[in-house]
Amino acid sequence: MDTTTARRSFRVYDPEEDHLQFWLEEYLGHLEEEDRPNEELKKTRRMLQRFVDQQMERYSHDKVTAVVTRDVNAWLAKLYAKKEHGGFGFAPSYVNGHQVALSSFIKWLQIRVPHLMKENPMKGAQGIHYYPEPEGRALLPQQILSLKNICDRLEYFHLKTDRRRMRGMTELKSNARPIRDRAIVYVGLSTGLRRHELVMIGLDQVVPNDPEKLRVARGAKIVRVRGKRKTERTVFLSVDARAALADYLEKERPMDATSETTALFLSAIGAAKRKPDGQMHPRSVNKILEQIGIWHDAEIADSSRHISPLKPHDLRHSCASELRRNNSEMTDEDIMQLMGWRDKEQIPRYTRAKEELIASFVEGL
Repeated sequence: MDTTTARRSFRVYDPEEDHLQFWLEEYLGHLEEEDRPNEELKKTRRMLQRFVDQQMERYSHDKVTAVVTRDVNAWLAKLYAKKEHGGFGFAPSYVNGHQVALSSFIKWLQIRVPHLMKENPMKGAQGIHYYPEPEGRALLPQQILSLKNICDRLEYFHLKTDRRRMRGMTELKSNARPIRDRAIVYVGLSTGLRRHELVMIGLDQVVPNDPEKLRVARGAKIVRVRGKRKTERTVFLSVDARAALADYLEKERPMDATSETTALFLSAIGAAKRKPDGQMHPRSVNKILEQIGIWHDAEIADSSRHISPLKPHDLRHSCASELRRNNSEMTDEDIMQLMGWRDKEQIPRYTRAKEELIASFVEGL
C-alpha cells in the first residue's frame, strides 16, 4: 500500500462529508474530467440520483456509511416494479444499466473514501439475472426488408400536403431531410452504433467520404468511433449503407454545412435550437426513428410485422443479430469488437431471437 492510500485509509470520520449527494457531484466531475460524452454524464446522473433519492426517502438522510446490500436490492426491485405497484416500470436492460452505474460509483467511493465505504454493498445484490430475460429487440428479416422499403421512399412521406401537392408540385416540408434520415437507418443497421456514437461521427471519420468513391469502396468504414469508457473502434459499411450515405453527402449535407460544421449528420440549418456546429441531438435520432416506425406500420396490414415504437437500440440489436445469424465463421471476439463490448455477456442479450424467428428455424425440420 502506498503512502497516499494509507493516509486515506486512516482518515478521521467527518460527518460533513458523509453524504451521497456530495460524492455524487464529485464523481460526475471526475467523469467529466475523463472527457465522457455529455449524454452519458446526464444519463449517469439520472440513474445515480434515483438511488440517492431512495436513501433520503428510506432513512431521511443520505449517509454513505449507511448504504447496505438491502438498499441496493430494494432499489433494483423498485426500478423494475410496475408503476401501479409503486415502481418505475423500467425494462430489465435499463435496470441493468442502473446497476452497472451504481457499481462503478461504489467502486470509485471505495478508492476515494475507503473510510466511508469499507464494504461493497453490491456484493450479494440480486442483479439482472433475478429478473425475467429481456425479449429480443432485433427486427425480423422481413421487418428489416419492409423498413428499408419505407426508407427508400421517405421523400414521399415528407411532401407537403397543401394545394400545391394537389396540383402535382412536389415540395418537401421545411427542415425535412429524408435522405439524411434514410442514411441514419442504413448506417445504424450496418454498424450497430449507439445513438450518441452516431451523432458524434465527424465527416473526416468516414473513409472514403467522397460520394463517388464511397459507392464503390467495398472496405468503406467509419474510424475512431468513440464508445463507452473511452474505447475506440472501427465499423464497416454495407452496400446499402454506402449508397445511402453517399446520397446524403452528395444531395443533402451541403444544404446544412457551414464553415463550423464537422459532424457527419447535421441538423437542418433552419431547425430550432440548432447547435453552432450543426451536430444533431441524440434525442433527434429517437424522433426520426419513431416517425419512420409509424409510417412503416401504417402501410403494413399484418400487425405481426409492425415495428413501432422503433428505437435506435432496435437497429443495434438487429445488427448484432444479423451478424450472428448470417456469419457462422464470426467469433464472439469479432462481434464484441464490432459492437464495442467488453464482455461476452452482452452477446446473448443482443442476439436473442424473437419467438417468430425461432419458429421459422424449426418449421421445415
